[in-house]
Amino acid sequence: MNLFLNASLDWLKRSVFIVLVGWSLGVSAQYESGVHYVELPTPLSVSGDGVEITEYFSYACNHCYQFEPSLAAWVAKLPDDVTFTRTPAMWNDTYRFFAQTYYTLRAMNVLEKMHLEVFNAVHLERKNIMNPKAMAEFLSGLGVDAISFGKVFTSFGVQASLQQAEARGLAYRATGVPTLIVNGKYRVEARGAGGTSGMLKVAEYLINLERE
Repeated sequence: MNLFLNASLDWLKRSVFIVLVGWSLGVSAQYESGVHYVELPTPLSVSGDGVEITEYFSYACNHCYQFEPSLAAWVAKLPDDVTFTRTPAMWNDTYRFFAQTYYTLRAMNVLEKMHLEVFNAVHLERKNIMNPKAMAEFLSGLGVDAISFGKVFTSFGVQASLQQAEARGLAYRATGVPTLIVNGKYRVEARGAGGTSGMLKVAEYLINLERE
């Protein structure tokens, strides 16, 4: 009887092991490097001990605007060991202007309130706010001091942030926005992930990969 019981237990252990291995292989094979995401040649340093997710974006990008609601909902549910940041792209004068606006709002501690307002103004309301004066006037209607905005916009701190963002953007080697950078190591773009919704799924996979 004991021999039969031991044999049954051994069989059960082997079966569970096979199932777990098969499941593990299935998960690891779900997304492939070079297909669904790209490993950066030179990893970038990240802040903190957890996993960092960075969105490479621009207020001028309609795809980024369309991505924002689902991204915001996803970010709101991120666990405590995952942090979220943004890096604005600066591929042309328009993108650079909006990057400068982004860092100005951040320096003024109003970015969280104004982020979606700027997006909506550009893509929903079609406002012409693509110069410092027009942007300051628009933001003043939302309670942001226009004079302070103008001073911070040209400040040394904002210029330094732009230089750092430009360097990160070059290291990302992204072909478009929005793009997600996972822990400074992996680039996830819509084309490889099967759309923006797929980007979030690939990012979740890479978060778990980094935890391991």
